[in-house]
Amino acid sequence: MCTAAILSLSAPSALAAGADSAPSGGLPSVTLKPVATSLSGPVHVTNAHDGSDRLFIVERTGTIRIVKNGALLPTPFLDIHTLVTCCDERGLLSVAFHPSYAANGYFYVYYVNNIVSPGDITIARYSVSAGDPDVADPASAEILLVIPHPTNTNHYGGQLFFGPMDGYLYAGTGDGGSGGDPPNNAQNLQVMLGKILRIDVDGSGAVPCGQSDPAPYAIPASNPFVGNPNACHEVWAYGVRNPFRYSFDRATSDLWIGDVGQNCYEEVDLQPAASAGGQNYGWRIMEGLHCYNTGGTCAPASCSPAGTTLPLWEETHANGWCALIGGYRYRGTMIPGLIGAYLYSDNCLGNLWAATDLGGGNWSRTLLLATPYSVSSFGEDESGELYVCDLGGGVYRLDPTSIPLPAVGSLQPAAVVAGDPGFTLTVLGSGFVGTTVVRWNGADRVTTYVSDTMMQAQIPAGDIAAAGSASVAVFNPSPGGGASSARNLDINTTFLDVPLSLFAYSYIEAVFGAGVTAGCGVRLYCPTAPTTRAQMAAFLLKASLGAGYTPPPCSGAVFGDVPCSGGTFDPWIEDLFARGITGGCQVSPPLYCPANSVTRAQMAVLLLKTEHGSSYLPPVCSGMFSDVVCPGLFSNWIEQLAVEGVTAGCGGSNYCPGKPVTRAQMAVFITKTVSLPLP
Repeated sequence: MCTAAILSLSAPSALAAGADSAPSGGLPSVTLKPVATSLSGPVHVTNAHDGSDRLFIVERTGTIRIVKNGALLPTPFLDIHTLVTCCDERGLLSVAFHPSYAANGYFYVYYVNNIVSPGDITIARYSVSAGDPDVADPASAEILLVIPHPTNTNHYGGQLFFGPMDGYLYAGTGDGGSGGDPPNNAQNLQVMLGKILRIDVDGSGAVPCGQSDPAPYAIPASNPFVGNPNACHEVWAYGVRNPFRYSFDRATSDLWIGDVGQNCYEEVDLQPAASAGGQNYGWRIMEGLHCYNTGGTCAPASCSPAGTTLPLWEETHANGWCALIGGYRYRGTMIPGLIGAYLYSDNCLGNLWAATDLGGGNWSRTLLLATPYSVSSFGEDESGELYVCDLGGGVYRLDPTSIPLPAVGSLQPAAVVAGDPGFTLTVLGSGFVGTTVVRWNGADRVTTYVSDTMMQAQIPAGDIAAAGSASVAVFNPSPGGGASSARNLDINTTFLDVPLSLFAYSYIEAVFGAGVTAGCGVRLYCPTAPTTRAQMAAFLLKASLGAGYTPPPCSGAVFGDVPCSGGTFDPWIEDLFARGITGGCQVSPPLYCPANSVTRAQMAVLLLKTEHGSSYLPPVCSGMFSDVVCPGLFSNWIEQLAVEGVTAGCGGSNYCPGKPVTRAQMAVFITKTVSLPLP
């Protein structure tokens, strides 16, 4: 790279002159939406992780601007242009907010000062003003660290970032400039140039490497070179040329470093979150994956890369690259198909590239979007959406060209009971994004994005005060988007599985209200479950004799499969036998078959004997149902049950005598037989 290429207003190549385009490799189509324009050389954009959803934009001329509620505020958050040397690779280069910024108001800036020429690297702390959260206090400055950068006007690095796991401040410094790192600063552990530094801004008393006065920061005890008299203790990693932009993956805490190359290769380095630091990323032994040619050409050279950590991949100047701009792994919600991809760019080309993990340390790189911009940085908002800085004066948000139409697959819970307290509704489906909203009967509810297949909404008690049903849909905003098809959520009277639309709803409420049954479980009735012969005994006796009826103790001498050893239904079964309503399911030896389902044929006999007495005999059948042979064992009983209006059969002139009676059907039969009041 030409030493002044990065952060120079170089014209993008012809490849970059396109509009929105669909990438190859199966990645989603994206576009860049303007967030702020007419800026002065924006080189960094970030958020304060304070819940305000503001964006902070660093202008290299020495100011920090705020985008609030979609508008660029006219008053800068901070203006230190009188302290800054600008421009080319110098200026105010980044800002990082303390992890406890919401409580302490501290933020940190990285700039090139104008005290000496060509300007030294300065890291300073400032505070937000007491009276206005959108304006900092310029008098609150405290210098943490000044790193001498003599002779050259390039390779200043410039990124500050707080580590998500340790809370320490990381700073990426360039190698001191010129070309080829003549002093070999990047490999020299006794200088802080060409390094990734790590310091504790909540401590104090450290003496900066090579200096004599203590500074308002501490050295983390776990830094890799602590105790080494021949190394700067601030150093976390070394062997970098100009790590102008790096980032931490908010999902994994891995450190991704974009290192600007010399004449031939750009590179992307990765430090896993579990690393103890101390990596040597190779410069100037290596340039990318190749031995660096000190002659300044790209001809093969010899070296010993032992002890160096090679990049994940490199980009070659032969393809037009000149200054790689490190980015982020996408962890937002607006573009589900991009989640996990690492986005990066080049200051000369202006194109956005996406690298996806193929496993085994292999990555596939895809041109995501060609742009006409001179990309200087990426940034994240509080939701993880990505932004791109154009050195020409704009900041843009990465958006999908079209947000998908969402679809609702299922609801959890699928039903509630009227009068319940408010609850969290989980909506499962597809096409959800961070701005998806759950709609309840057409009205938006407070919604939380969980993933592209799950949303959660807060449903207040007032929404389920009355029985009925609610229409649940989800809505995605434009571009594209729209409302999904709706699914109904039942708001039931008593049981979660008995909606008002169920054919037996009133009859189930009748047997519940009469105390015949309390259901099959907690707030469940199990309407489609078969009725067992054991349950039938209790249902018949309670329906005919009242909810308060209690059968006499059982003996265990009636049926071989009803031992009266604590079974819930055993007394009811023996009582039903004693009343002559049933003789069991087998005569010799006598059995009742309590777990067997009651058939529709058996049901006719049991109901009519309960209603008319054990000696009752129905009239002779006439052949009313096509599937009931007349005469037959149950035919007279079946027809009489129909004559009394208890049943009209199972449909199509059939009675289905061998089918089990469901608990829903049982409620209808019993209610009609003993004339229970309907609600």
